Amino acid sequence: MASGNPPWYEVDENGELMVLEVPARLKSHPEVIRRGFELEPACPCKIGVVYRTSLLKEPLYHIKILDTDTEEAAIFQRLSQLPDPRNHTIPGELTPPEAGHPLLITPSLTSFDALIGFNAPLSRALGIYLQLMEGIEFMHSLQIAHMDICQGNVVAAEYDIGQRYPDVVPGRVYFIDFGSSLQLPLGPGLQRAITLPPSQFRLVYDITYFDPYSWDVYCAALTMEQELELYYNKRPPLVARLYNDWLKGKERGCTGVCHCRPTARRARQVLAGILWGVRVWERVKNALCSLKALRLPVIS
Repeated sequence: MASGNPPWYEVDENGELMVLEVPARLKSHPEVIRRGFELEPACPCKIGVVYRTSLLKEPLYHIKILDTDTEEAAIFQRLSQLPDPRNHTIPGELTPPEAGHPLLITPSLTSFDALIGFNAPLSRALGIYLQLMEGIEFMHSLQIAHMDICQGNVVAAEYDIGQRYPDVVPGRVYFIDFGSSLQLPLGPGLQRAITLPPSQFRLVYDITYFDPYSWDVYCAALTMEQELELYYNKRPPLVARLYNDWLKGKERGCTGVCHCRPTARRARQVLAGILWGVRVWERVKNALCSLKALRLPVIS
């Protein structure tokens, strides 16, 4: 490709794409060589775009070949320079311009659902959800919309991750993949609808335009809905279902500022209140169960 943008592929002697091969251009990239990275063949995270270092050499990293026609590099650099507790951007490093085509190197973390675990109390799942909404609210406060929030683009640091990655906080949720993200001229409540870029979720309505901030909230609702249905066998607790339905809203096809669902800020505030109530209830319930277990048997 003349632009040098991904996807990068290897081609065999017959001109066939070798999609499971690490591109020679990536293996020979000055930063890959300088850091001594051995890239995992036959296991690309996103063929032609994202590759992982060898499982035989800890710690593991992901290397993403950036598309210079997107705002990803600028957005990641901007977010990564803000040491704010609400910032859930994955720690990482952009390769310097003099090293050639830009790469983004990030820790290889796990899926965020690993923090919830089967049979976990509802408060744990809602706590993870709260981190998700907090991170979205932070991006929106900077007039940045992620535009592709989904299960695959939210990762987490396991509680026992140790010191493999100095900048990673155990038990914390992180956003990845800012390839569709946008820096917008106006903030939430002012920004009008735009044409939706490609994303993991499809809108069930026959609409091609959407308030970008509202789209993030909508996709967050679908992401957590999938997770909660998985862990609660398609029947999440009522309070979680009602909250998700509120976030999904009743789409009316707003061409201006969307009023079909709450802002990320309002969604985070309400969820914090719900989480407080759920924690109180769980503690009361546990205390009652403990008292019941301590009751002596009645002697007749």
